[in-house]
Amino acid sequence: MKALMIINPMSGMRIMQNNAHQLEKRLLKNGKLTDVRIVYTTGNGDATRVASELSPGEYDFVLAAGGDGTVHEVVNGLMLSECGIPLLVLGAGTTNDFVGALGISNNALALETYINDFCVRDVDVGICNGKYFLNVASVGMLSDIAHTVTPEQKSALGKVAYYAQGMMELGAFKFNTERFKFTTDTEEFEEDVFLFAATNTRQSGGFRNLAPQAKLDDGLLDVFIMRGIRQNDVLPLFGKIQAGTHTTDKNIRYFQTSSLVVDYAGERGTFAVDCDGEDFGLLPITISVAPRKLKLLVPRNSAKAKKHFSTPL
Repeated sequence: MKALMIINPMSGMRIMQNNAHQLEKRLLKNGKLTDVRIVYTTGNGDATRVASELSPGEYDFVLAAGGDGTVHEVVNGLMLSECGIPLLVLGAGTTNDFVGALGISNNALALETYINDFCVRDVDVGICNGKYFLNVASVGMLSDIAHTVTPEQKSALGKVAYYAQGMMELGAFKFNTERFKFTTDTEEFEEDVFLFAATNTRQSGGFRNLAPQAKLDDGLLDVFIMRGIRQNDVLPLFGKIQAGTHTTDKNIRYFQTSSLVVDYAGERGTFAVDCDGEDFGLLPITISVAPRKLKLLVPRNSAKAKKHFSTPL
């Protein structure tokens, strides 16, 4: 087998990248791999460029070692190249929502097991304003926090930086909402929105059950809308979200769709759009799904992964 490893040396705690090298050594030593190419990213767009230049069959798999933003870039490159090479993700970032959702370990021994099993599934990919995303497109507090935390805070504190910034946001936040217009497959409506997310997996923003009905192979995105909410209701609701019991809460609107247009219903606002940790600017956004267009290496024995597919692994 031949492998391409795309490594972001600056992601997250800057420790997990070593696991990619341990994995390389193990696979070469046991003869599972005969050739490994390693590419280190040095700036935005590097991972997309490398993956976009791949040809079908050039490698047996591509390993993306980095945070959600690095994975986002590699996915965009693989989709552009249409090479059909399976992707394996090593979460080396701060939150690692996608790998957390599927229970993908960043341990070299576990990753070696995934490669030996070679359980490949065709998964959906979201499209937002013409660019691909694997996990989530969001507007509101989650994206605000993601772009407020500095790289230095991420490196020093990891997930704690996100939660600390979140608590500061909650303490200072006026809980302002902006009125959005939503157009789905079947309806059109308006909502006063505090937080919005269209997600491909159950986990986003560190909330492991934000979209408890999400699957990676159903051709649908799960849409989570938090309406205008009183400050005293926020922490109890966050507890429900962690437990996955929030979908019928009065402050939540939750549904599935294969296409979605989101724009301001009235005066233009300032909420930023985030896709897999990348800044996508401001509304409007047009979201759709590319059903089962990406090949993904998944852990066959992960209970979390099994929940994300409609047939057994």
